[in-house]
Amino acid sequence: MKRDLLLAGLVGVFWGASIYAGASVLSAHIPILLAGSLAEIVAFIFLLILALGEMPMMVIGLRQMTHSAATARLIVVGTFTFYVMFAALYASAFVLLTGAVAWGSVLAALSVMRWISGIWIQ
Repeated sequence: MKRDLLLAGLVGVFWGASIYAGASVLSAHIPILLAGSLAEIVAFIFLLILALGEMPMMVIGLRQMTHSAATARLIVVGTFTFYVMFAALYASAFVLLTGAVAWGSVLAALSVMRWISGIWIQ
């Protein structure tokens, strides 16, 4: 199961990076909705807390799923892939709202942290 999660996490990081790259390119061509450093900081902190706050809940849920005989392996792998990728969706929303690609990259990097945390707890 650990090898399956390792590969699923890699797919999640790839999908997340692809989504984030698309959002970063798109952000240069659309108007910025949250302009100003205070709005960027508030949006960044909100999305960071949201992304970090859901991690323990998801890791515990994934751990329960992996140790349950009733849960199909495909469901566990798919859920883990989506869990890893989802940090990039937060980053993409931030970049599309603010245009701050550098700070968005910090949020996107949480995908790797999610991947490691999911592998580590198994």
